[in-house]
Amino acid sequence: MNKIIGTGARSPPYQKCKVRSEEKNKNINHIKFKENKMRILFINNNGAGFADFINIEEGMAIEKLFKQKMPHEETSDYLIRVNRQPVPKDYILKENDRVTITPTKIDGAAY
Repeated sequence: MNKIIGTGARSPPYQKCKVRSEEKNKNINHIKFKENKMRILFINNNGAGFADFINIEEGMAIEKLFKQKMPHEETSDYLIRVNRQPVPKDYILKENDRVTITPTKIDGAAY
């Protein structure tokens, strides 16, 4: 906790408050720096479907994301879009991308 000097009710209004330097330097050690993560919107249209913002590592390919989110599924059974456009499996995701995964076949439907 910072110790404040000169903030009493009787301090003149022109006097600035100062934080002791040892306390200020101690608090710097608790700052967490942003990891190499980015945020995207993930929309899964399989079944009831859902949409949620998720954090992924920078430089992740769409194929790796698909395997993480749907480990027992085949990519050939789904249409994968990023920002409403179909993309190849080696497409590298960017910050604020919108990923949509939609099944191309619906169980029980006649072909």
